[in-house]
Amino acid sequence: MSVHSSARWRIHVVNWKRLVSFLVILVLSITALILLLVNLSRSSRPYKADELSEERFSALSMYFELEKDMEVPWHYLAAIDLAEGTPLTEISRERSAQIALHLTGLTDEEQLPALLAGYNDDKAFLRKVQREIKALSGLRAVYDNKTFPFAADVEYAYEDGYGDARSYGGERSHEGIDLMAEENTPILSVCDGVIEKVGWNELGGYRIGIRGQDKIYYYYAHMCCYEGNPKEGDKVKKGQLIGYVGDTGYGPEGTTGKFLPHLHFGMYYGKGGRLSAFNPYPFLKAWEKS
Repeated sequence: MSVHSSARWRIHVVNWKRLVSFLVILVLSITALILLLVNLSRSSRPYKADELSEERFSALSMYFELEKDMEVPWHYLAAIDLAEGTPLTEISRERSAQIALHLTGLTDEEQLPALLAGYNDDKAFLRKVQREIKALSGLRAVYDNKTFPFAADVEYAYEDGYGDARSYGGERSHEGIDLMAEENTPILSVCDGVIEKVGWNELGGYRIGIRGQDKIYYYYAHMCCYEGNPKEGDKVKKGQLIGYVGDTGYGPEGTTGKFLPHLHFGMYYGKGGRLSAFNPYPFLKAWEKS
């Protein structure tokens, strides 16, 4: 009886090399699947300016300029670079200008397959480009239908000072661009929108915050005074006069003289106390040339 019972037992020797190989393959397969899902998710929702790396964001100015010069929508050129995974070190005006030649005459996405075929007629590549175009639609909305905050005949100067150090009110970084101009220079709303904030702010002096139709919060600060009697909830139009350049701020209401007159212009995602700034400089340069 015991002999027959013992015959039923089997000793299994684990092949550790084969098991380790299997586990490695399993882990790599799961990782690849996760990366694929992340990439698909990334391409399925709009890019936000504050999510782009500084290097990737800096390329926007180049794309914007090419649209003006070659009349090819800038986000198509950016989408091709993204679809190809072009290293930032290889993104250049020369490269994008050569691609733009293949897209001459492009006015809507229905023309893309025929025009892009001269550059790359791979169907899978076309689908990648189309996904990236969709993902860039949010930035396109920020770019479109805007005007510069000063009239064309105004003398002004500005540079990219976004992120510079500031110390008043504690160590912080500069969340906008300073457009230097004479006091009382008229300030225009860059877009259609609704006033969300108006009145005194210790850092911004007399300021107005306007929510654009693109959901961006546009911030105008250091005004000497407003045009009319703006109130929260008022609608404004693109190009509408909203106030005048001043040097107010950095203290209790009425404080002036802490700096030279200028317009501080900021752009933000989010609402209330959860605003997230991004650099207005490339957009200002584009609107300036419109």
